[in-house]
Amino acid sequence: MELAARIGLSRSEWEAMTPRELTVWARAFQDRMETERRGQQIQIYNLAALIRGMIWGKNPPRLEQVFPDAVPRRQAMSADEMYSQARALNAMFGGKEA
Repeated sequence: MELAARIGLSRSEWEAMTPRELTVWARAFQDRMETERRGQQIQIYNLAALIRGMIWGKNPPRLEQVFPDAVPRRQAMSADEMYSQARALNAMFGGKEA
């Protein structure tokens, strides 16, 4: 029963299983956990490599170079949109219309 709880089986699932099925589930769970552990180690190594470049490099790469999808691209405003944005900010901060 303790093994079933560790691998996430409910009591009814555990009761319906044969010992062989429980062993297969336990091995599959162990393999999945080992695969996840290896993936985490790879991620830690990759992060350490990125941090090393940021700390010790003379010209560290910009965020956009390292993670191109992390920063969404903004569309340029037209002249009219920029003027209306400037007017809105001016009004918000108490400026006067010229």
